[in-house]
Formats: sequence, C-alpha cells, structure tokens
Amino acid sequence: MSTNIHAEQKPLIYQIGKHVKLVDDATFCKSIIADGKELITGKESGEIRVPELNDEKVYITFKKNVTDFSDTFSGCSALKSIPENLFANCPAVTSFQDTFLDCSALKSIPENLFANCPKVTNFGGTFYRCALLTSIPENLFANCPKATDFSFTFFGCKALTVIPEGLFANNPKVTIFQGTFSYCSALKSIPENLFANCPKVTEFYFTFSGCDALAAIPEKLFANNPAVTNFSGTFYGCSALESIPEKLFTNNPAVTSFANTFDGCKALQSIPTGLFANNPKVTTFQGTFWGCTSLTSIPTGLFDNNRKVTNFRYTFQGCTSLKSIPEKLFANNTKVTNFSYTFKNCSALIGESPYTMIDGQKVHLYERVNYPEHFTTPTSTYHAFGNCTGLTDYAQIPTNWKE
Repeated sequence: MSTNIHAEQKPLIYQIGKHVKLVDDATFCKSIIADGKELITGKESGEIRVPELNDEKVYITFKKNVTDFSDTFSGCSALKSIPENLFANCPAVTSFQDTFLDCSALKSIPENLFANCPKVTNFGGTFYRCALLTSIPENLFANCPKATDFSFTFFGCKALTVIPEGLFANNPKVTIFQGTFSYCSALKSIPENLFANCPKVTEFYFTFSGCDALAAIPEKLFANNPAVTNFSGTFYGCSALESIPEKLFTNNPAVTSFANTFDGCKALQSIPTGLFANNPKVTTFQGTFWGCTSLTSIPTGLFDNNRKVTNFRYTFQGCTSLKSIPEKLFANNTKVTNFSYTFKNCSALIGESPYTMIDGQKVHLYERVNYPEHFTTPTSTYHAFGNCTGLTDYAQIPTNWKE
C-alpha cells in the first residue's frame, strides 16, 4: 500500500517513545502511517501499537460511511494533538462515545473537529479524563444540532478553567447532561446561559460534581430547562461553594429528585428560604445537604411546597455547625416514610426537635405513628437524631430514632 500522504491530510501528533498506542480500535481505519510505514491493511480491529515511535506525526484516514467512533482513541495516552479535519470525511457518524477517553496528553481541541458531522447524537464520554485539556472551543458542537447526550463528555478534565457560554447554543435536542463536567477541579465559574438553548433536558445528574474550585452558581443557570426531573448530585462535592441563588430552581417544576444535590458543599453557609418553592413534584431530598459542615441554620418553610416528598434520608447528616431546626420544617411533608440519618451527627443542635401542631398538641416526627389520619407512618428512622444529644427532647426520642 502506498505511503504517499495527500497534501490536505494533516497528522495527529503523539509523544515519541516506546510502545506507543496509536488507536484503541482500528475497525474503522483505512490507513495508519507512522514513521513513514503503513501499519494496517484496512481489515484490522482492536488496538494498534508500535514498539517505538520516532516521528511524532501519524497519519490516519478512515473508511467511508463510518457511523460510530466509540473508543477509537480511548487510552491513547501519548496523543497530544488532533487535526481539525480528522473527521471531515465522516458525515454519517452518529456516536463519539468515549472516543478520546483517557487521552491524558491532549491539551487542546480544534474548533472544527466535528464541523462535518451533523448527524451525531452521542457525545458521551468523548473527552473523559483528558486531564491536560485547558480549554474548549465555543463552536465545537455548533454543527451537531441532533446531539442528545453529553454524559461525562468532559469528566475529569482537571485543567479546564473556563466553559464557553455558547458551547451548547446549537444543541436544542439535548436531554442529558449527566456528569458532563464532573471533577473539573480547576473550574471556578459557570456561564449563566450555558444551557439556555436546551429546553428538553431532563437530567443534570452529577453535572458539576467534584468541581471543588467552583465558588458560585449563576441564578438563571437552569431558567430555560423546564423539563428537568433530576438534579441528583448536581453540585456534589463543590467544597468551595458558599451560597445558592434563591431562584436557581424556580423554572424547574417537573423535578422529582434533589438527592445529594449539595452533598459535601463544605463552605455552604446558608440556604435561601424559597429554594424549592416551585418544585411541587419532588419525592426525595435524600442526602441533599449531607456534610455541609459550615451550614448554621435551616430556613423556616424550606420544604413547605414539597408535599409529595417521601424521603429525607441523610438530608442534613454531618452538618456539624447546624444549631437549630425550625419547629415546622416538615409540617407539610405528611407522606414521608424515610427519616433515617436525617440529622445524624449534627452535634451542635440545641432546642427542640421539629414538630407539627395537631389540635393544639405538639406532634414530633417520632410521634407521627400515633396519628395515622394525619401522617403516613415513617418506616425507616434509624439514626435520625443520632448524636444530637443537645436537643431538649433527646431523652424522649425513641431508641429506633437515635440508633
């Protein structure tokens, strides 16, 4: 096979050295030329390595009508640079799932990399753990209007400091942003209009989890995402986050889960009163503020409009600076069955545990079992007030609510 290179073809750049992995899956490769030699016949599959690479320039061309580039360069840790025309002759492709996963030497992405790929629906894990990637071109996905899945696309891109505001401006069909920027530990801010043209999104599951340099959240970040049902873990482990905008979830009436949303936000000092006021369909607040060690108070009425909730497991566990609980915090949450670990290890708590007034009588959470006409009986209560020894009614709290 000829080793002549077309003038318009541009090389991929690899770190020279021994045992260099060039591709993880050669199934769709027509030609791979390294050190001036053709390495394949076009019938190979699986990974292609060279015992030693002396020239950093490697020329790769693909077969016609390729529709799936999943894992093609996965684990190619020596890959440093990608030519912008790499996929220029692949207009039929629909998936770039994990294409550059663990390309740990990759520092940049050409803006027109996907410019001729209008049929792509899946960008899941495309640049997963590209740890040296410092920036993302704003128009990277501009010609991919059919994209629906950006799960884990930039997960673990630890050097990424900025997200361009128009990154998803031409992707109106996206439904899932699961883990998209998780563990981008250098990311300090999020542009307010990042998701403004993505009205069909239903999942923000762990989207920014582990972004431990993130100091603030723009108030209108989710303003144009009315279909969202899941905010589980969205800001999990954002340990530098000090505050939450009160209207952050105002335009998200379909949400059913806020599980672990702010879990591990150690710098969070307060919660706005109306944070969940427009989310009447929520069924779970499991672990929502777990480990928020700087939180000193909970606003009265925080859960007043969340009457369908059944699960408060771990919600405030480990909030060691929390000093009191509003007496009517759960007054409107009559369907709750799970209070296990809700305030476990909130060791600074003083005052009385929360209660609801029924016919002039205080009915504490642990007394709801005696009022079946008013409350669903809690069936899971382990450690709900474990180690909350400063509560004035701690001695009256049943053992199965403390241990």
